[in-house]
Amino acid sequence: MKIRLLITLCILLSACSFTNHEKLEPLYIGFIGDYSKFERIETDDGLKSFRYASDRVLSGFYSKIIIDPVEFYPAEVHSEQISAELFAKTKAYINENLAEVAALSLEVVEKPQAGALRLTPRISAIKISPGDVKIRELIPVGSLIALGKAAAGYRYENVDIYMEFKATDSMDGDFIGGSVKQGKAGEISGFNEVVTFDHIKPLLDIWIKDAKGVFEKLKQFNDKNRTSLIERL
Repeated sequence: MKIRLLITLCILLSACSFTNHEKLEPLYIGFIGDYSKFERIETDDGLKSFRYASDRVLSGFYSKIIIDPVEFYPAEVHSEQISAELFAKTKAYINENLAEVAALSLEVVEKPQAGALRLTPRISAIKISPGDVKIRELIPVGSLIALGKAAAGYRYENVDIYMEFKATDSMDGDFIGGSVKQGKAGEISGFNEVVTFDHIKPLLDIWIKDAKGVFEKLKQFNDKNRTSLIERL
């Protein structure tokens, strides 16, 4: 009977962890402010992503972009497992790669001007959460071992990252779009393992690739708008 209860508990825990990223977590958003117009979008990576784009963005008016340096919102929170060095590497990597992929489709500028949107990225959290119960742990003996490790602090843990991208018109500052991303990066052991950049880089690469796709779509809107204007002349 006890073994059956343990198996049931493991299955429930697994189900909860699977649905953990199905909704926005209010605790880790706030930079953008109003999320009422954001909608869940399906991405190839299967991660949780919410996005909003105003008619101004879709009009094809924006062919230039200003990218603000990424910072943490509201502030960096260090610990024994998450260091200031990790934050510094994360910011540098996002800043460099985001600018590179943006330049493939848009003109990257430094000063506000007509036709330029301002993109402000913010990381709202890099945190550690309890790990999922893996399928291989759902056999009776494995379940006992897994739960025993969890109690002793040896179970693996997830490294979660939460990030927001806010887009405004560079001239008037109006909010014109944005996205919220929340996903699991790597896994660490539950025995005070330190989070390294290698743990989170794969997830950052996925998000940068997604940003590249957004910039490409903006270019498509611009090209379509330009063609329409030429046809009218």
